[in-house]
Amino acid sequence: MDINGLFSESPGNSSFPFLLKGKWRSGENRRSYFPFSRLLPVPGGKDFWSVDQAERPDLEEALRDAGNIRRIMKELPRFRRSRILENTSRLLEQYRDPLAKLIVQEVGKPLSAARFEVDRAATTFRTAAHAASDFGTSWMPGDSVPQGIGMSGLVERVPKGFVLAVTPYNFPLNLLAHKVAPAIAAGCPILVKPAPFGSLTALMLGAVLLEAGLPPESLSVLPADIPGTLYLVEHPEVEVVSFTGSDVVGWSLRDRVPRKTVVLELGGNAGVLVTKDAEMEGLPEKLVSGAFAYAGQICISVQRILVHRSLFDQLVSGMVGRVAHLEKEGFIGDPGRDGVLMGPLIQESHAEKVWGRVQSAVREGARALTPLRRKESLIHPVILSETKESDEVESEEIFGPVVTVIPFDRTEEAIKRLNRSKYGLQAGVFTKNLEEGLGLAENIDCPGVFVNEIPTFRLDHWPYGGIRHSGSGTEGVVYAMEEMTRPRLTGFRTKKQDSLLR
Repeated sequence: MDINGLFSESPGNSSFPFLLKGKWRSGENRRSYFPFSRLLPVPGGKDFWSVDQAERPDLEEALRDAGNIRRIMKELPRFRRSRILENTSRLLEQYRDPLAKLIVQEVGKPLSAARFEVDRAATTFRTAAHAASDFGTSWMPGDSVPQGIGMSGLVERVPKGFVLAVTPYNFPLNLLAHKVAPAIAAGCPILVKPAPFGSLTALMLGAVLLEAGLPPESLSVLPADIPGTLYLVEHPEVEVVSFTGSDVVGWSLRDRVPRKTVVLELGGNAGVLVTKDAEMEGLPEKLVSGAFAYAGQICISVQRILVHRSLFDQLVSGMVGRVAHLEKEGFIGDPGRDGVLMGPLIQESHAEKVWGRVQSAVREGARALTPLRRKESLIHPVILSETKESDEVESEEIFGPVVTVIPFDRTEEAIKRLNRSKYGLQAGVFTKNLEEGLGLAENIDCPGVFVNEIPTFRLDHWPYGGIRHSGSGTEGVVYAMEEMTRPRLTGFRTKKQDSLLR
């Protein structure tokens, strides 16, 4: 596929093939996925693009000759892996603007956020390029125990084999980068099953990887239906399944293949604790961004805010005022417009689900602090108070522009409420007292806790993973490489063992 041709104004083609072992393959069945294409003109003046679907014979072909493909990637020298990853990073920077527009068209992400996603993906590949050069080799002496005198051990982390990356729509480029880049760095071949919304972005990354020099046999990007996806998950040649998506689907996949490595990055209902001595300047604006950016379609979007009662009115007033400002200035609506914070949800069916949970909470006694407004799949920002823990806007991942604000009197009560969740991903604490903040962070039962920062914050080289319903395993480039490799010990004797120690 000609990347420059795709990104030109009139490539004269609105149907795109998939990638099978580095070669472009057309299929008989096509699906169209572009609900936001009306916001930015698409090539050829079409209202949508179509992506060919991989069928069962294509999936079988992707894993044929698997042993040879594993060998090609395993034997690829570290300097070549690093070079491929660095080239990919550079190409993503080169294609930044057209890729960002494509993300807007496919998944409705606001343009500024889409540009930032491309920047993050470039950083992810560059981080993997650095990690590939010296990852996973250590020297272990044997003489820490008597029977080990004269023995030494070389421990290497070797690739497990094929990695199947199953990705969601909300970060169609960077979440895929978090699976593909570590796999390349670790020496693993890759199968990608992208979300229906986001397929073309995944295919474009595939084209970039080939241009960067990745051995073509080692990469397939396969838009497939549910039976096709299950075939790949259960295939004996697939050693690692890396899935990001809903908790229901993720856990069902892991149950199907209990003997495989299955890394799950699932949902959350991220909480924030605002103590009585929190710095209030700029905090309402920060929380509004954390709750409503990309219409809350982020698994670490701020969903629950617990604020000390003495600051409740001030915080709520600031947040409501910020939302009113965003509405007035036109920063809510068209994601194709620069500077917009949020637009419509991905599908009207999803908007119906989110709206239903809001209406249910209000019927049960919750108070809406912002006007409840919805037009088709666009739900305007919703701030709720007086919600109950049993309300689905608190207990479930809302994945929409909804946040609850609850006052508390005792910090211990607030922490218990934050921790009484089936999810566990990231949380935030705001306080001027850093020592207090670090102490509170120790008591919040999440793998990631941020002091004086919202839980929506993420650095791509840091560990990232959930507990309970939020997932298992860890991402972040080096941590993902560990999931995709296993330790191999080569022990050898350098001198005779003293017979008295036997």
